[in-house]
Amino acid sequence: MKQRSLKIRKYGVLMVFLLAVSMIFGTFAGVNVYADDTGTTASASDPYDPDQRGSITVKLGDIEGQEPTGKNGVELTLYKVGDVNTEDNYIRFDLAAELREVGSLAGLDLNAVTTGEANRETAQRLEEAVLAAGLDPAEKGYTANVNGEDAVAVFDGADGTGLAQGMYLILQTNANAYGVTGPFLVAIPYMTDGANWLYDVTAEPKAVEFGSLGSIQVTKALKYNNDGNLMDATATDASFDIGLFMDSQGQYRYGGENWRQTVRIQNGSSGTVTFTDLPVTDKPYYIFELDGNGDAITYGGPDGSESAGADNAGTGSGSLFTVMAGEDPAAAHAGEEPEVILNTEGDRTASATISNVYGELPDGYYLTGEITITKSVMNNGQMVASDDVFYAGVFPVDAQGTVGADPVEIVKLNNNAAVTVEVPLGGTDGTEAITYAVRETNEQGVPVSQDSTFLYEVTGEANVALSLGQTTGTVNITNTLGAADGYYQEEPSTQAPNDPGTGNANNRSSANDNGSNNNGNNSQSGGTSSGTGRSSGSARTGDDNQIFLYAGLLAAAVIVGGVVVVRRRRRG
Repeated sequence: MKQRSLKIRKYGVLMVFLLAVSMIFGTFAGVNVYADDTGTTASASDPYDPDQRGSITVKLGDIEGQEPTGKNGVELTLYKVGDVNTEDNYIRFDLAAELREVGSLAGLDLNAVTTGEANRETAQRLEEAVLAAGLDPAEKGYTANVNGEDAVAVFDGADGTGLAQGMYLILQTNANAYGVTGPFLVAIPYMTDGANWLYDVTAEPKAVEFGSLGSIQVTKALKYNNDGNLMDATATDASFDIGLFMDSQGQYRYGGENWRQTVRIQNGSSGTVTFTDLPVTDKPYYIFELDGNGDAITYGGPDGSESAGADNAGTGSGSLFTVMAGEDPAAAHAGEEPEVILNTEGDRTASATISNVYGELPDGYYLTGEITITKSVMNNGQMVASDDVFYAGVFPVDAQGTVGADPVEIVKLNNNAAVTVEVPLGGTDGTEAITYAVRETNEQGVPVSQDSTFLYEVTGEANVALSLGQTTGTVNITNTLGAADGYYQEEPSTQAPNDPGTGNANNRSSANDNGSNNNGNNSQSGGTSSGTGRSSGSARTGDDNQIFLYAGLLAAAVIVGGVVVVRRRRRG
């Protein structure tokens, strides 16, 4: 009798609800709902079957005025938000038990939705509630090619036995080049024309174009795991493919044309690429490095040892590495894929860093150290500023203590300040100790000790020993203007510095030549070099002297005053 009562009264409250649903999923909501061709459609004489399970098929259509793109790989998530209730001899939908105590849903009646606007508002309220309450999805799927048709997602139960009857909320839960569909509701069972019960339902939601676009800049960093301490690794020439995905497992790529970018690193430890024209939504993007087959490489643990992928740099020979999020292994999410949400209110740009952590460096990779060179100019015991230009060369020292003839780096010095130069450590991959000699030179790298025209006495030149345990060193070079008898020069072009001793410039350069090994000298050794005094003007390391300027001034003085007395200190 209960089934009969349901059949007799199906044109009462049930039909009011079904009419509302028909309006909701028709013109007003922009969603077409109809029977699935593969499903079972009951006749009007068939009794309602409370045990019949169903399915929902979602088909994405083209957006008007937009080229079809990215329709596959759109993530759709299904939430069961309503249960079927037949205790009063007709079908109605009650809020799911997990949502009945949610304050934002107070007074919500799933059976009172009679307009498209009410449907949109109800779906939006439910979307906020299920996300805030942490409701577990009933099922999650991605649009794909099904039976030769693109942009199809089928929900038929997590175990494939069908969906239980009830009201379902469907959300698009990723950003995609396709567009964005608003939340919508689908009911199982569903009836049209007062004659057919529908348990297998097909919905065709209509999407709209994204209103704004943004970008994500991704930095790829190279690291070497030195007993738990991560060091920057330098690659001579390496390339890495980076992919943009819509899920945290790296299975569904972003549907746009620029989902894949290649970052090339030459003589450096990092490089960047930028993904542009990305839809700005509150849905996350996920960043993965790709292996040689174009598949996402799983992220490893913070210690860089839990998982590894095949080296796709092209310069290695099967070396393994671990991909880590960020550059700090102690960070909370170092072992997880970066999740990026573009800011919908501000800049609409975002950035992320992923690192390759190597336990053994591939061919073409090496480690570097840093030498900081401070430069001071002194006159009569006072630090002074100078218009002269100075250089220093960094020379390899072999195991016998012989300084190499050619510098691996030539760096322009900052007067009364510091510069930092990056140099390779010893061995083919920079894992061995090495000693460098830092000497003041001219612009061509020739030590000033070999230049008889250099007007300064040089002290502080030193050797620096670098290794995995000591990757930094400091050399303090001082140039002193000669003041003792026998020093022969014109008035120096110097003045008191504005802020003595506080300058700090950072001039970093990358070296390609690994130099020679030296495991000996671990301390700095000072040195002195000076040139022979000459009656020229302001001599510069690598610069022309101002001879014509002084000659012109001298001639003018002779014409005006007639007599010029030049007082010079002469050799005794």
